[in-house]
Amino acid sequence: MVWKNPFLFIMEYRKTIPKAAIFLLIGLLATSSYASETKSLITKETHPSLLLITVDTLRADRLPFYGYKRNTAPFLGKLAEHGIVFANAYSTSSWTVPAVTSLVTGVYPSSHGVMRGSIKKGRVYKQEIVPRKLPNLPEQLRALGYRTYAVTASYHLTKELGFGRGFDQYACIGFCTAEKVNRAFLEWKHEIESQNSPVFIWLHYFDPHIPYIARQPWLKHYQSDETEGERSTISSISRPVKLRQVLKKNEPRILTLIQSHYDSEINYCDEQIKKLFQEFPSLDQYVLVFTADHGEEFMEHGKLGHANNLYNDTVRIPLFVRIPSSASATTSKEVASLVDIAPTLLAIAGGKAPLSWQGRALIDQKGHVSPREERYVLAQLNNGIVSSMNALIGSNWKLIINDKTQDKQLYNLMDDPTERTNLTTAKPEKTKQQSDILQKLVLTLPPAPKAKKNKPLQKDKEEMLRSLGYIQ
Repeated sequence: MVWKNPFLFIMEYRKTIPKAAIFLLIGLLATSSYASETKSLITKETHPSLLLITVDTLRADRLPFYGYKRNTAPFLGKLAEHGIVFANAYSTSSWTVPAVTSLVTGVYPSSHGVMRGSIKKGRVYKQEIVPRKLPNLPEQLRALGYRTYAVTASYHLTKELGFGRGFDQYACIGFCTAEKVNRAFLEWKHEIESQNSPVFIWLHYFDPHIPYIARQPWLKHYQSDETEGERSTISSISRPVKLRQVLKKNEPRILTLIQSHYDSEINYCDEQIKKLFQEFPSLDQYVLVFTADHGEEFMEHGKLGHANNLYNDTVRIPLFVRIPSSASATTSKEVASLVDIAPTLLAIAGGKAPLSWQGRALIDQKGHVSPREERYVLAQLNNGIVSSMNALIGSNWKLIINDKTQDKQLYNLMDDPTERTNLTTAKPEKTKQQSDILQKLVLTLPPAPKAKKNKPLQKDKEEMLRSLGYIQ
C-alpha cells in the first residue's frame, strides 16, 4: 500500500514504533511541511526579482552621475535618477578575484582567502577556490525560493573556482564583450519569464577592462584627432606593461588617448545594457543593484591598470540601488563596501543574513536608507606580486599600511580626495588613532577557511607577472 499521508502511516503503526521515533518522525514531517509551505508562498507577486549588474574595472569618477564631464553612461544615468546613489562606495580590493569573492560571500579578503591567480592563454593558475564553508548570496536566495541565474565575462569566475555555487543556471564565457554577455543571458529569457518564483540575476560585464578598444561613435566624439595608427596600437595591447612602454614614448598624448578609449568602452557597455533592457522589458520591474569590482589607475600614482595599490583610483567604485517604485534619486554619503551587496539584496528579498557575513544591509525592504553611526570599511591586497597592504576607509580619513614595511599613508578625503598629500608626519596622533582602529578591525575578522588552489603555474615569478594582465 502507498501511504500518501505519512501521518496516517504513523497512526496506523504507532503501537509497533518506539515513542522516541514517533516524536522524531512527527518533528521532521512538520519541519518539511513548514518549509514546503513557506517556499510555496514565495512568488513573483510577493517577493521582488533582483538584478545585480557588475562592470569590471569601472571607476566611479568616470560616470556622469558621479560628476564626470563626459556623458559616458546615459542609460545608467537614467536608471540612477530613480535610485539611491552611494557617493562613498569602496571595493574590498583593487582587482577582480578578491573583490568578487567578497561580493558573493559578504566577507573581506582575509576572511575568504581568495586573493591570488593569474591568466595565461585563457587558463587560470594558482587561484584559490571559493571555500564551500562560506555561505554565499545565491545559496541564501535560492533557499528563500528564488531561481538564480548568472553570466560572467571573466575566466577568474568559473564554476570550477566556486563562483557557480548556488546558481540554477551559470555561464562563465571568458573575457568577452557586453554584447556576448547579453546574448548568453537572453538564451534563458523564456525560462525566466515562465517562472512563478522570483528571480535573481547576476551579470558581470568585462568592458572597460584593458585592452581599451576603440568604441565608435563615442571615441570620435571624445578624441577626433586620433590617428588610425594610434587607435590600432592602443586597442590591440592587452597588458599594462606593454602599454606603459608605449606611454613612455609620448606620455601626455598617449595617456589622453588611453583615457578616451576607456571612456568609449564605458559608453559601449552602457549601450549594451540599454539594449538588454529593450529586449527584456520586464527587467525594468526588477530591483537593480549596479556596481563594479574595482577601478582603474591612469598614472595618478605612477601606475597604469590595477592590483598595484589601494588608492581610490582603483578601490572607489560606483554603487546605486534602484527600486522600481522609487520616484526620484537619493544620494547617500554613507560609507559602503562590496561586502554590503549580499546582505542588502538578501534584506530586500526578506531574508536574514548569515552571522558570518561582515557587511550590512544598506537599505531596508522598502528601499529606505537608515542613518547609521560612523563606519570604517577595509580594502586589502595580497596577490603575491606587490607588497601585502591594508586600507582603512572612513567618511573623512583613509589610512594605507604596507604589511611588510609598516609604512603608512594618511589622507584626508574631504580635503584631498585624490590622495596627493600624505599626512602621517603632519598628523602623528591621527595616524596612530587610525592605525589602532585598523589593527583592531583586522583582528576581529575570522581567518579564512583553508582554500584549495587550482592547477599551479609551472613558470617563474616574472612569467606569472607578465601573464597576469592586471599589473605592470
